[in-house]
Amino acid sequence: MSAVSLGRLALITLTTVLLIIALILCVVALVTPAWQTVYLAEFQAEHQHGLWMDCTLNRRHLQGMNNDLQCTYKFESAFYANTDYSDSVHAEEEQHKFHSWHGAVLTFIAISLVSGTVGLCFVFCTACIRICGIVANVLLLISTVCLATALSVFFFNSHKHEVRFVHGITMTYEQSKGYSFYLGVASLICLFVAFLSSIPATVLVFLHDRQQHRPNKTFPKDQPISV
Repeated sequence: MSAVSLGRLALITLTTVLLIIALILCVVALVTPAWQTVYLAEFQAEHQHGLWMDCTLNRRHLQGMNNDLQCTYKFESAFYANTDYSDSVHAEEEQHKFHSWHGAVLTFIAISLVSGTVGLCFVFCTACIRICGIVANVLLLISTVCLATALSVFFFNSHKHEVRFVHGITMTYEQSKGYSFYLGVASLICLFVAFLSSIPATVLVFLHDRQQHRPNKTFPKDQPISV
């Protein structure tokens, strides 16, 4: 097996592994609520604000209350209608509304996941059909750009004053990035490296195909000159 063939297979394998890891991390980041977290000391509760779901972890050790994580969707109109905090966290309820930038982030992540998944299918076929390598490169580029855009939109909006700071009864709290956001960043890094490795993989696929179909050059034997 030639060096070109070995390099081709190694880069395709690396791209596949990184892409699978990136897609898994992106899905986990999407379905978990801890994009922003804040601990409200007045209510002894930790609030996790996600893209489409918010959760509250009650840390008050009172009779009849547990520390279970209570979650609800951002699409619901009244987040705290049936909780113990309904009379005291109206200012914090603003964090649980579904804003237009949430929809933008979800849209870009969805496009990134679809592009990455389809790109993974083309990566599988790259070793056999060389044109699939070019298609995979384009799809991975689209996936990377969309995920980077999604994280950028979230990052800038999360630093807005009305989003970054949560007002309690007597105190103001600052939200911090949660593990879901950093999972998204890790996914972006893996996706970008997968895109970079897919480019030389495609080049080697074309070189390998050229070597396989290179015509054998034969020269005619010297013929004696007759007089």
